Amino acid sequence: MTTELIEELQRRAARFAAVATVQQAISATISLDEAYREIYKAVASVVDAPCFALMIADPVCEKFNAHCIVVDSEERTGEGVHDFPNGTETIAKVFQTGVPLISSKPERWWKGTIFQVASKREVQSEITAPLTYRDRTVGVMQVLSYKTNAYDAHDLDLIMLIARQAAVAIENARLFDAQRSEQRQTEAAAEIARLALRKVTVAEASQSILKILEGVVPSSGKAVSVISRDGHSLVCVAASGTCEQMMGIIAPVERSSVRTALKKEEPTFVENLREIAHNPDHVPAGPAITIPLIASDRRLGVLVVTSETAQLQTGPHVDALLRLAPAVALAIDVLLLSEDEQRIHARERTLAAALATMDQPVLILGIDAKVQYANSAAIKEYRYEPSEIAGLSVDDFVVPSAELSRRQTIPTVPRDKALWIGEHVHRRKDGTEFPAAVTLSHIRDASESIVGLVIGVRNLTEERKVADHLGRTEKLAAIGELVAGVAHELNNPLTGISTFAQLLLEDELQGEQFESVTLIKREADRAIGVIRDLLLFARKTDARDVPVDINTIVKHTVRLRALASRSSGIEVHMKFDESNPQVRGDEQKLQQVLLNLLVNAEAAMQAAQVRHLSITTQQKQGMVHIIVSDTGHGMTPSVSERVFEPFFTTKPPGEGTGLGLSVSYGIIQAHDGTISVESTPDVGTTFTVLLPRYRQASK
Repeated sequence: MTTELIEELQRRAARFAAVATVQQAISATISLDEAYREIYKAVASVVDAPCFALMIADPVCEKFNAHCIVVDSEERTGEGVHDFPNGTETIAKVFQTGVPLISSKPERWWKGTIFQVASKREVQSEITAPLTYRDRTVGVMQVLSYKTNAYDAHDLDLIMLIARQAAVAIENARLFDAQRSEQRQTEAAAEIARLALRKVTVAEASQSILKILEGVVPSSGKAVSVISRDGHSLVCVAASGTCEQMMGIIAPVERSSVRTALKKEEPTFVENLREIAHNPDHVPAGPAITIPLIASDRRLGVLVVTSETAQLQTGPHVDALLRLAPAVALAIDVLLLSEDEQRIHARERTLAAALATMDQPVLILGIDAKVQYANSAAIKEYRYEPSEIAGLSVDDFVVPSAELSRRQTIPTVPRDKALWIGEHVHRRKDGTEFPAAVTLSHIRDASESIVGLVIGVRNLTEERKVADHLGRTEKLAAIGELVAGVAHELNNPLTGISTFAQLLLEDELQGEQFESVTLIKREADRAIGVIRDLLLFARKTDARDVPVDINTIVKHTVRLRALASRSSGIEVHMKFDESNPQVRGDEQKLQQVLLNLLVNAEAAMQAAQVRHLSITTQQKQGMVHIIVSDTGHGMTPSVSERVFEPFFTTKPPGEGTGLGLSVSYGIIQAHDGTISVESTPDVGTTFTVLLPRYRQASK
């Protein structure tokens, strides 16, 4: 029996190790395709999974989109991959309830689909697990086997561990996709704006604009129509795809197929563009979205985009079109101005206003690489006065890399490439530096000679902080899931050991036997205590949920440590919010967090000459802030990044388990709050706890 138990524990340990390894691989993915492959690899590494399906819910069309299908360990793509309606029984049930299911009699919804393999085998067992992200089910994962009764409850637990991490990986990949989409939109808007600086006709620019838009929002057809100078007619100056037949047609504004959008001055969805057109023979049939182009309070024309109905009514495609429409309107407005002096000045003022309203720095350099123009965002970012920044060289902004000069760090843009994108480190007037994403394009005159340079700059500091924060959060989440599973597995046998040791102690043991059993009892209880702390970190224990006065628990906790503080020569300063802010949660666990922070602060100041401990409470924008600062030895950035990890400690061996701050992290997370740290070596450390403020409902 002992040998079988050991083998079973070894088997479970190996499978948990496999889960931990694949969870790390899943967390590292940044694209959806990579995420799906890693998810299936994770599943196949712990259970028998010759067939696999991962389906994401589409709330607009009320169906599941089959994002990843595997049959006989081979991924299926193309026309064989079908979408499934929400009514599919097992999938819908798991999606709606969020409860996984094991079945030895699968539903057979795949008959006649890609699962009908050549060997005519049929799957006999399945696990259907929900993909849940922050209490929201985003899809369903189904694992299938040809074996009868292939899965048990332990397999279900493993699949659920992977499913939780899979949901996080999918949502993060979606976030990265959204960021990339936003970046493409920003680059497209900048490229459209640069068209207005070139000496081209409205028709030529509009055709280029359609190509730019197609790169961001693919569709079956697009067209740009411009209102004539008298304001009565609409002329199609550029068209592509299914809209090419519209090219060159002229229609009265009041009788055109886009009259509603122009009249309301807002985007309008049209179910059938041809039915309401003045020239139906030259207008495509089918749905379209019509977006008015308005600049300086003037109606300039309209952008027409045709595609599938669902795509045109909701989602990121429409959002992208609406974000780019002002840039299209501004470019067309500039190009419609005449070439006389008055209109040239008006165009310059319009472009300056557009650049001034941009929230990212833009620099226009002359042929000598000196600044001729800087928008307000650039002045704010680089911290120069407007009168100072004009005439500065690029050498004053760009930090050189290796042995290159600053000017050499700006590349030459090939003639066949309109845009260069890269990253530099830039320096402000006060000497501080920041990482920057740079877009660079040459300004050319009518003879295609270079006359200047446009540099767009995006400060990457916050983006990198967000990426680092996401990485640390996912790492802690993965550790929490793994720790919870291991802790539960170990808790039962340890409890049994402690209980039987207690029973032995009740017998009349003598000498060495009594000491050995006492040692077993003490060490088993100590291990159970460590597991209890692990479960607190993983947020797997029940908690009270009552209103808690933050000022009161701070006072009580400081009073508990009063003797220790006085003995250590520590001056304690408390500053409370006079409104006595309350939060909702478990008073004892919140006091445990404060106690951990105070004990750590006292330990950090043991060797300090100045020993000041300050605790401040305040409420801002619906959040209660608890700030604990000390004048101790501080921490390096590498230590600060790891302080919330389980078992990480800087204390000497035997003086700490490394669980205090990780448990505190879990408690604060369970209260829907955050805890962060800022520390400077030899100066001190500040911990900031943010908790949602509790407001008692008025009677």
